[in-house]
Amino acid sequence: NDLYETSRAEGFGKEVQRRLTIGAYVLSAGFYDAYYVKALKVRRRIAQDFDNVWDKVDAILTPSTPSAAFAIGDKEVDPVTMYLNDVFTVTANLAGLPGISVPAGLDPNGLPLGLQVIGKALDEATVFRVAGALEQAAGFTAKAERWW
Repeated sequence: NDLYETSRAEGFGKEVQRRLTIGAYVLSAGFYDAYYVKALKVRRRIAQDFDNVWDKVDAILTPSTPSAAFAIGDKEVDPVTMYLNDVFTVTANLAGLPGISVPAGLDPNGLPLGLQVIGKALDEATVFRVAGALEQAAGFTAKAERWW
């Protein structure tokens, strides 16, 4: 469908488009062995590390990001900083584990902070229960003063 092909990217922001382009580039023939095969090995190792803890815990709690959210329209955020902000969430995605981010308050500038709950594979129910308990215990009700 020509309409789909010509308009598909319009639904994605610039950062998503950038990441898709980089992913396609890395998967090209010249980089397959150098990056993709190594990435699969790293992914297996991360999944194994998570597998080793599930007999001790039901869920893992981490910050969602190493810093507060970026301000809407912040033009000074460079791509490397944006990638580094994924450091805590990418491991759950690589391991194929369910995760959810819940609001945890605001930084001194009023920007949101979050906590991530990671659970065992196919155990979304526990992730939702833990996230619900955290939200209820925190009583977090802040709402943006304005919405763009």
